Amino acid sequence: MKKTDSKAKRPILTVFVVIVIIAIVLLYCIGPMAYVFADTRNGVDMWASGAAIYIDESNSFVWDYNGEKQYDIDTLTMLLTCLIAAEQLNMEDAVTVSSSAINSDDVSSWLKEGEETTVDALMHLALMRANNAAARQLAILTAESEEEFVKLMNEKALAIGCTKAEFFNATGHRTNENKASAKDVCLIVEAALENETVGKILGEKSYEMAATNMNEAKKLTTSNRLMKGGSFTNYEGKTISVEADPDCYAGLQSKRTSERTVAFSATKINGISVIAVTLNDYDGYDFADLKTLTKHAGDMVQPYKALEKGTKFEEKARVKNGAVTKVSGKAAADGYVNLLEGASASLILVSPEFYEDITAPVAKGDVIGQAVIYLADVPVTSVDIVASESVKEGWIFSRIGIPNIVALIVMIVLGVLLIAAIVVGSIVRTKKAKARARRQARIKEIALKQLEQEQSARERDWPY
Repeated sequence: MKKTDSKAKRPILTVFVVIVIIAIVLLYCIGPMAYVFADTRNGVDMWASGAAIYIDESNSFVWDYNGEKQYDIDTLTMLLTCLIAAEQLNMEDAVTVSSSAINSDDVSSWLKEGEETTVDALMHLALMRANNAAARQLAILTAESEEEFVKLMNEKALAIGCTKAEFFNATGHRTNENKASAKDVCLIVEAALENETVGKILGEKSYEMAATNMNEAKKLTTSNRLMKGGSFTNYEGKTISVEADPDCYAGLQSKRTSERTVAFSATKINGISVIAVTLNDYDGYDFADLKTLTKHAGDMVQPYKALEKGTKFEEKARVKNGAVTKVSGKAAADGYVNLLEGASASLILVSPEFYEDITAPVAKGDVIGQAVIYLADVPVTSVDIVASESVKEGWIFSRIGIPNIVALIVMIVLGVLLIAAIVVGSIVRTKKAKARARRQARIKEIALKQLEQEQSARERDWPY
């Protein structure tokens, strides 16, 4: 019996050993992935340690997790660097890369000391490739030194409304020095997107960098995979596939370490601009977090169409030097606001504000102003106003504000008056000529009669 029991237990023991071995192997293989199982944070399943959702139109945070806690923001720092540089530098200016911009820790071959390039190229390198040398060079161009530039960064952060932001350098690259909260980063992103130059670059999927005296031409691509889509291998060696979101119009990802990232995305949800930020996230899972946050925002926002595309405005824009002095405009797109629950649509006001320097010629579709949408007397968003028709350059009289049609009428009236004056003058002259002729004829007649009388008297020898 004992031998039988021993034999019966062997299969059980074998199975147990196999299970233990499999468990050990699995733990060994996926141990580094133990944290990839998202936690529920304020009702949202995500991996990031800190995050926030910001609605641009209403200037409000609708959700956050550790939103006011400081985290290392790494090269998201360059958003602020490029914003300050864009406000003070000319994008087309030529630049020679200085030795102060090149750091021994920089392993990138994108820039070299003495390389001749442009401010625009540096901006693209900083925002699309998180290039440290480019960011430092922009700082030096703006404030003569990185140290002085850092002062501008902290001043700008305060002006934007950041409360937890602290900056010690212009790059943030793996220094663990530059810190900010998720809410701070949202405000920096908002300011960056509002800047025409920075906003344009953040919305570009690629950029052709011209050849320089030290480098061949190169193509830069955005780090925002929510815009371009595609697959990549993360720090675990796992292939991550990201589907492009057609509504995502800007974003960046920055790797703090081989594992940890910081990122943001800006997405339109029914016309509402939603900014999502993740801090201290995991490489490969940050894009999933951003998508989750954007979807969560979509469940919370209540877009209200305050202005319909094509709406014409009664007020017209004034045009200088044109065939006409005014041009009508219409909304170039739908205008939405996030109408919070319980708020009345009566709080919404749309006010057309036309540019003051509109000069002919004006093409149909040219932007001539902004339709500003107010919510409770606070401007929350705007929509381009475009010309409903074209306006040709006017005649010389348009320089003094007289449109062609008025000038034509004036010229016709003046022409008629001139012709009338000529006719009247001609008639007067004719009458005067006839009167003069009659007078001369009468004088001649009288003279002839007198002559005849004198002749007759001489013939009769009559004395006078």
